[in-house]
Amino acid sequence: MAETEPVKPTKLYTVKDLKEHTTEDDCWIAINGKVYDVTHFLDEHPGGFDIIVTNTGKDATEDFEEIGHSNAAKEMLAKYLIGDFEIDATRTNRASISAVKAQQANMQSSNPLLKLLQVLLPLLVILAAIFVPKYLL
Repeated sequence: MAETEPVKPTKLYTVKDLKEHTTEDDCWIAINGKVYDVTHFLDEHPGGFDIIVTNTGKDATEDFEEIGHSNAAKEMLAKYLIGDFEIDATRTNRASISAVKAQQANMQSSNPLLKLLQVLLPLLVILAAIFVPKYLL
């Protein structure tokens, strides 16, 4: 029976921790529930250092995935791993914001009176601006 190496406990980082490391000289980024110290990678990043620096201090998973990084790039992250990211609060906030936006979009698209109001209200404001001063003078 082969012995397995004990799993090292990883440190848990919060958004507050990330916000303390947002410069070119000290740059941490969170992707897929993990925190990476990418300070020494900034000069090597093919897309330039500034795109990484602008995504620090938050969960950058969406931005990272949207770019379509290669498997090699994703594997390279392991070299910079420093711990886990506490994402529960972030996910909860993001989920509730997404739900509200979806509900608003649904309301706007399904309510014909709202659409009519969106067209008529600006017209009424313009007409009031034109005709009200003439009657007051």
